Amino acid sequence: MPAYENEDVFFHKTSAKVYVGPKSIFLGIATPEVPKMYKPNIHPQKGGVLYEVIISKDSMEEVEKLRAGKDIEFKLDISGEYQDGLNQLCKTESIRYVANQKEWVAALKAMGFKGGLIFELPMDIVPADEVKTALAAIEKAREHLYYGNYDDVVAKCRISLESVISNWGKIAAVRNSVKTNKKGMTKQQRFFHALDQIVYFSHLAHHPDENGEYISFTRSEAVFVLGSTIAAISSYVENRI
Repeated sequence: MPAYENEDVFFHKTSAKVYVGPKSIFLGIATPEVPKMYKPNIHPQKGGVLYEVIISKDSMEEVEKLRAGKDIEFKLDISGEYQDGLNQLCKTESIRYVANQKEWVAALKAMGFKGGLIFELPMDIVPADEVKTALAAIEKAREHLYYGNYDDVVAKCRISLESVISNWGKIAAVRNSVKTNKKGMTKQQRFFHALDQIVYFSHLAHHPDENGEYISFTRSEAVFVLGSTIAAISSYVENRI
């Protein structure tokens, strides 16, 4: 709160316009959780009050794309009305705040953002070893998604899928059927062929392509691979355990 000599000044009807990113893209308007009136002092004061801003899921997705796994900067223009004894006036203060990766990820988890990925596993059955490996890799992939490490998301999903494909033992026959008798493949063979294609796509994570270049994955591609992997492992568990 800035210093004011006039003892009759009271601030009220405060709100904040919230901007995000280096280009200060408008995010929304925040209002106090509880309406409050402020009386300034002859000296600057510091205090705390909780402001709330409603942000849609689509907007949060755009913020995450903008963040791209790094720290994120916010700008807040806090304004309010006040009277100086004679006139009704308005005042605006602008501040900037950089949220580092750790505290922003903690905020995402507190908001329940990205909490919609559900893995279904029968609780009355002990998973086989290859499923345990697949589950552990998926959990690491989900953590990487929070931090915006999209290449690592895809790489962990590849490990998850390869753990079940390598233990199945019939993937070589499926690959041969794709070349020689694709229409005659069974449903199970087609299922493992679908898994194999996700592995093939995700192999570019941490591996160069045929031109020796390393390929990076976008957030939407990482979400696609993670969602596909979770669905595939869930289906595998249901049919194999």
